Amino acid sequence: MHTPVNYITTWFYKESKEEASFYPQLGQKGSSSLVHSIYMQIQVPFFVTFKHYNPDAQFIFFTNLNQKELPDYLIRLFHKLNVEVVTLPYTCKPPKDWYPAWQNQFYLYDILKYMDDRMQENDTLLISDADCLCRTPLNTLFDAVRKDGSALYEFITDRVYSINGITLPQMEEVYQSCYGKEAASSITYYGGEFVALRKDIISKINIAYPQLWAFNLEYGKQHPFKLNEEAHILSLLAEHLNIRNKTANRYVKRMWTTPHFNNVQPGDENYPVWHLPYEKKRGLYYLYRLIGEKSEITNEADFWEKAGKYTGIPHISLKKKVKDRLTTLWMKFK
Repeated sequence: MHTPVNYITTWFYKESKEEASFYPQLGQKGSSSLVHSIYMQIQVPFFVTFKHYNPDAQFIFFTNLNQKELPDYLIRLFHKLNVEVVTLPYTCKPPKDWYPAWQNQFYLYDILKYMDDRMQENDTLLISDADCLCRTPLNTLFDAVRKDGSALYEFITDRVYSINGITLPQMEEVYQSCYGKEAASSITYYGGEFVALRKDIISKINIAYPQLWAFNLEYGKQHPFKLNEEAHILSLLAEHLNIRNKTANRYVKRMWTTPHFNNVQPGDENYPVWHLPYEKKRGLYYLYRLIGEKSEITNEADFWEKAGKYTGIPHISLKKKVKDRLTTLWMKFK
């Protein structure tokens, strides 16, 4: 009898110079060596923290790189933590010049196609961005996914805000045009950084995706807006497949810690997962250096005290501000 498996995965797709798009958080195109090195480094705190609290899960790192192209420290880490590396081509790639930023994001749907063939009934899958830290076990999350089919992160409900080139009412127009009916309730935006799904729901997404994507390609040729990134597609598929929820909001928060925008509040440090997009070359880099060759958390209290200080959760100290400035200047010079 099959024992249900919980998969925890993240990914990195290295863009070529010809297809490179812009990554605003890093100020670089996806083909740059800086982007590559930063994304390799943040895998360390991601896998160390998620593995520490979820030792029974199966871990996979998806990439278009072969193992020989990974840095030695990452190969050693994956060996120690029993992380499987799956080299996967990018077949869901959008056309050239589709949108200026984040054009590797549709890789999510290649991962879903791969996992559909691999997973069995009642298996669950978490696909998370690598700029996340896990600080508690996620058993209850997987239990909820096994019961309800999905756990999605509802991030934006503001109906006038342009989300990477499209508003929620415009997304509803695309939905109605594609499916010939209005959404049952107002569309919301589900962030692609944290998506948890049951095997049968993955199958349904894989069946529904090609129709919506083909429609979107034609729609974008005739209208001033379209679904530009993977979370736009996910948000419409969630409505179409009736899998809408905000279960993941209990587990993760996108925490912005920039000098110009900070949405972190006291108590946010208690979230099971911290999503830290601004900290890729700051706090997460410091944690990569802290973990080093140990590849483990030996003292939880000490680790999370340092993690909070390094990433500014829940407060950003003057010391961090100065250190961040010097670090980013050093990276730029390097």
